[in-house]
Amino acid sequence: MRAFPIILVLLGLTFAVACKDGGWRADTAQASSGAAVLSGCDHDLKANAILEHTWPYPAEARDLHWTGRDTVVRLKLKPTPAAIRTASITFRRGGHLEVEDSQVHITKPRRLVAKRDLYVTKKVWDQGMEVERTFLAAAKGELGSFLFYNSRGMCLVDARGGPGWIACTLDDAFEGLSAESPSACEEIWWVKIRRSKVDQGWMTFDPTLMERVPPKSDAAK
Repeated sequence: MRAFPIILVLLGLTFAVACKDGGWRADTAQASSGAAVLSGCDHDLKANAILEHTWPYPAEARDLHWTGRDTVVRLKLKPTPAAIRTASITFRRGGHLEVEDSQVHITKPRRLVAKRDLYVTKKVWDQGMEVERTFLAAAKGELGSFLFYNSRGMCLVDARGGPGWIACTLDDAFEGLSAESPSACEEIWWVKIRRSKVDQGWMTFDPTLMERVPPKSDAAK
């Protein structure tokens, strides 16, 4: 009988850890544009990359289809939580949202094994002059920090001196990078919506309320 309370305590601890892990997974999935929990995310490295006028992969899916319940959304003047509110719009189930602009904020990279030597070329200041320097972002077989794939054959990676672009595909740069897992560990996708001159502003993408679709003009082709 003494063992019974101990078993209950152990079960309670296991449940608490599982809930904590589940909360982290849900947050990561939402921040990563609805992607599943990604490999290479078990680390504490942070990133601070803001990509303006940029859509997550696949970039052709630029608009949104509202799949959730009717919801009042508060739009922001700028793509940041601290920005002032510009409008409150009710989005209804089945509605089409035209995205006027887009920004991706990357806050946690993915640490993946490089399939080849990955070099980035960056402009840096050297003795008062701006020059180009080439840095090794990750050697073949070593861990590198993946940030973003731009749908046009370029990957943003972290290197000495900060983020830089390399020519890549989703299957030739890092182990585990693919069309099914094309995102960083944590990123926030901001979209700008305009209903009228007054009703416009920025909001974050939420995969529980919306899904990505091509623009109506593209779908009609």
